[in-house]
Amino acid sequence: MRISLMAFVMLSALTLAACGGIGGYTQPNGMFAAANIFTEVKTGTIVLDNGTAATKEGRSCGSEILGIIAQGDTTLETAMKNGGIKKVVYVTHDIKYILMGLYAEVCTVARGN
Repeated sequence: MRISLMAFVMLSALTLAACGGIGGYTQPNGMFAAANIFTEVKTGTIVLDNGTAATKEGRSCGSEILGIIAQGDTTLETAMKNGGIKKVVYVTHDIKYILMGLYAEVCTVARGN
C-alpha cells in the first residue's frame, strides 16, 4: 500500500512537471500540439517580408535533458549567421519533446537571403 501510494505521488509529480511546457520554453506565436510521450512539431511562423522567396536556411538549437540540464542558443541572430542570411523572410520553430522531459529540443529556423 505504501509503495503504491509513493509511486502514485511520484507519477503525479512528473505529470504535473510536464505541464509546465518544454523546459520553460514560451512559444512566441500561440499554442502548439503537445503530448507527454512524444511531440515533434513545426510551429510559430513569423513572416517578415511577404512576397520575397527565401533561398537560404539557418538553424539555431537548444536542448534539455531530464528537465535539469539545458544548453544551446536558439536566437534568430545565430540562425541567420549559421545560414549566411542577411535578410530574413520568415521564421519557424521546430520542437521535439520526448517522455515528459527526458529529452527536449527547440530550434529556431530562419529562412531568407
